[in-house]
Amino acid sequence: MSKNSSFKQSHLVYGLLLSAMTWSACAAPLDDVSVQQQNNVALATIKLTTQVHFLRYVPGGKSRILEIYYERIPSSNPSDVWVDREVRKAPETMLTPAFSVTTFDQAGQPKLVVEFAREVEFSVSAGADNRSFVITIKPEKIEAQSALALPLLPTVLPPVIDKAAPEATDNNQQGYKLMQAGRDALAAKNYPAATEAFNKLLMLPPNQYSQDAQEWVGVARERGGEPAKAKVEYELYLKLYTTGPGVQWVKQRLAGLALPVTTAKMETAEKKIAPRSFVQGGISSRYYYGQSKIDTTYQFNNATRTDTYSIVDQSSLISNVDATGRYVDETHDNRIVFRDVHTKNMLPGKTDRNRINSAYVEYKNRTEDYSARLGRQTTGGGGVMGRFDGIAAGYGSPQDFRVNGVAGQLVDFTFAKQPIFYGVSVDKGPVSIYLLNQTLEGIQDRRALGGEFKYFEGGKTAFAMLDYDIYFKVLNATMLTGSWLVEATGTTYNFIADYRKSPSINIRNALNGAATTSVKDLLAVMSEAQLQQLARDRTANSAFSQLGISQKLSPTWQLGGDIKLAQTGGLPASGIDPNTGVTGVQGYVAAYPSTGMEKTLTAQLIGSNLYSEADITTFGGSYITSGYVKSGQSVFVYNRTSWDNEYYVDTSWYYYNQTDNYGGKMARHTPTVRVAYQMLQELSLDAEFGAELSDMSGPFQTSVSTRIFGSLGFRWDF
Repeated sequence: MSKNSSFKQSHLVYGLLLSAMTWSACAAPLDDVSVQQQNNVALATIKLTTQVHFLRYVPGGKSRILEIYYERIPSSNPSDVWVDREVRKAPETMLTPAFSVTTFDQAGQPKLVVEFAREVEFSVSAGADNRSFVITIKPEKIEAQSALALPLLPTVLPPVIDKAAPEATDNNQQGYKLMQAGRDALAAKNYPAATEAFNKLLMLPPNQYSQDAQEWVGVARERGGEPAKAKVEYELYLKLYTTGPGVQWVKQRLAGLALPVTTAKMETAEKKIAPRSFVQGGISSRYYYGQSKIDTTYQFNNATRTDTYSIVDQSSLISNVDATGRYVDETHDNRIVFRDVHTKNMLPGKTDRNRINSAYVEYKNRTEDYSARLGRQTTGGGGVMGRFDGIAAGYGSPQDFRVNGVAGQLVDFTFAKQPIFYGVSVDKGPVSIYLLNQTLEGIQDRRALGGEFKYFEGGKTAFAMLDYDIYFKVLNATMLTGSWLVEATGTTYNFIADYRKSPSINIRNALNGAATTSVKDLLAVMSEAQLQQLARDRTANSAFSQLGISQKLSPTWQLGGDIKLAQTGGLPASGIDPNTGVTGVQGYVAAYPSTGMEKTLTAQLIGSNLYSEADITTFGGSYITSGYVKSGQSVFVYNRTSWDNEYYVDTSWYYYNQTDNYGGKMARHTPTVRVAYQMLQELSLDAEFGAELSDMSGPFQTSVSTRIFGSLGFRWDF
């Protein structure tokens, strides 16, 4: 292959990088979003599908919009690219407004954008399991809500008569009679009779009085000394209705019921959780398009030539289904989860793909402290490396003593056979110890002994992990990460040190570069010791460390900086070199040099609520050096603005230039704009358009590439 064709192909690959990333981006980062009350605050926990390193959040006080920045910790499957614009929504509760969580820029600087229905005061910290974030939300001040007088009696308007809709008219007339009966019972202080009348009305098809009846059945319950049941009715009212004169009043009653009560009888009633079940999730579909053009200029026979190459490199429709059914009562918190991604590739010769990321049933008994999850899932800890089909169960309290078991088969969406594993772990307070055995085709694949340590106190968090492979007798992975928030100065420190085999050490690594997908075929031509050594030779060592600091300058401005060091070791030549005229099923992998130490220095200046109650602006820059890059500089500007919880605009501009150690230079501009419209409470539309403009020059030729890309999609939440 000529230098010229090699150069053009390398630049074409670079031009198609974004397309490839979107094509392979099918892993869902978000696992669950939940809200719990603790003392007088609400804790919103955002759980992700793998471990992450918390960097910072902005703004640092009160706002309607929140951004959480993090780094994804290297996993067992680094090609499992996380998707952008994955959304989870949490409904309104007594102490928190409704809010949404959206993933952004997963291939660059990953972050979560959290948008609340109204302005709230919050703080953010890393979760104790190192794969979640906890948002502490301070509720609005409640002034004498518990003493708020209950309204006297409902106003019952005459029924609406519509001759064109006799059935609706009949429902209105029945509702009118039941509404009057409920009002008369309230006047007589016969609260059970009032409750019965309103419930009968609510059993009718929706009619003129349905919304009022849902409000007043809560009043009847509360007056009858049933605050827990009244709370359920009020919560259902707010779930069903978002407008009307009763909405604000019902919110006030809920806040009043949340306050401490004086009698022991009512305290007991408040602690009870009424059984309830619900389904929530979303369906989204987005079309992606990309087109690239590359002009390459070079010298040929003492003449200057320019070759032009154009291609539609992306045309795909990616659809997501995310559904969770949940049942909660005093004892249980059970759920069924299904998440699926379907990619229809419209490029010639390309195939469609469908990936079920999650499909499991979870049973949890909160009083007896045992739980089980069956199906396709990801789990934190226990030595399991990635997504699997199987079961994970546990018994006991993690703070006292808990025993866990896990068994299943890994799923990495390849045609190769997948390993089977089983393991046990024990949790005692902040310490967890596990043992896991894994086989492939009946052959030992991995046997790990490891442990985790968690520290979580106030603004200080730390997480340590160690995984040692007994079969290979090597350290597979070790990590230490943490953060420290100094509230007095508004300063946050974060750090991480990570060392691991890449990919995770196992016998399957011997198949990298082999002419087979079966380890049994390899054992037919080599011993177990030789197979194990081949796996070692095809497994690299990677090290990563980062130190960061964030400083709050004012209520609207924050300054952040990070120093990052990363290195992946080289690989020796392995297998049988075909240049000798001899080939083998084990194949041949040429020696691969170390990447050298990559050093990155990054700074960010972030402003929030500069001109509204929901805007964030980021100015950033970085300096990079590595074994390949002599020097690289980048500048980044980003803005997000929303209006009235309906319109959202994201604009960004990214500039990067570098000089490599071989005389090559490159400069790249990437402007992007995205607009979104919350058409209805459940339906949103969005569109994105961007361009990537690159100039590259080397000792023998130069090239100019232009890539335009865009997407158009919708999301329906239910």
